[in-house]
Amino acid sequence: MSKSFIELKKQLNELSETINKFDSEAVQLRIVELLFDQSGVNPGMVEAAAAYQAGPGTGTKSATPSEPRAESRGRGKRGGEPSTPSASGAVAALARLVEGDFFNEKRTIGDVVRKCEEDFGVRYKSNAFSGPLSRYAASGVLKRDKNAEGKFAYFK
Repeated sequence: MSKSFIELKKQLNELSETINKFDSEAVQLRIVELLFDQSGVNPGMVEAAAAYQAGPGTGTKSATPSEPRAESRGRGKRGGEPSTPSASGAVAALARLVEGDFFNEKRTIGDVVRKCEEDFGVRYKSNAFSGPLSRYAASGVLKRDKNAEGKFAYFK
């Protein structure tokens, strides 16, 4: 296990009690994202550290994009009521696409939705990607241009 990963795990342990006091999973995720943005940690490492810290069967609220939550698999919060996948899963899926070579070509939000459905088996709504893509563009991770149809296309 790398030294930086061990340090990251230690920091997550120290922060977990404070972050878990927030009821909203979206708020918890945003706080963690902001912390890692400031520290310059790779988003993929955040996902790996969270999965490692959570461990199997701990009842954590988050899931990896390749393993969507029970609600997104058609078993909603009230038992059988269908629901849509969480936006936090979309953010993690998008981070995986950004780390790979998917954005070596110009891609629209619709392309991202289709790719996630193909690769991760989960259909996210396009609005789950608009904010994170905008932040990636503002931070310089991705660039964006309007295509011939007037839609934003994102690329590296």
